[in-house]
Amino acid sequence: LIASNPAANATVAAPKTIRLTFNEKLAPAFSSFQVAMADGMKTSVKTSVSADRKTITGVPKGPLMAGVYKVTWRAAAADDGHRMDGVLTFTVK
Repeated sequence: LIASNPAANATVAAPKTIRLTFNEKLAPAFSSFQVAMADGMKTSVKTSVSADRKTITGVPKGPLMAGVYKVTWRAAAADDGHRMDGVLTFTVK
């Protein structure tokens, strides 16, 4: 993971999309993320992988309420299938 929008640990207005950008091409079938509030309540998000296969974009099904959100992602490299995963947080003001 080389970048995210919102950025890790950022405080932002409620985003309409969440983007995670990687430094290598991803296998779309094995690359996605989930979003949950700090209390564990999950937010429904539809994810897709970009045409260049380096960015996962998620669109929340509804507006995000104020609070802390945790993005739990998993991705697989297209070339060798190497699996990666991680977590980042951001706050909606």
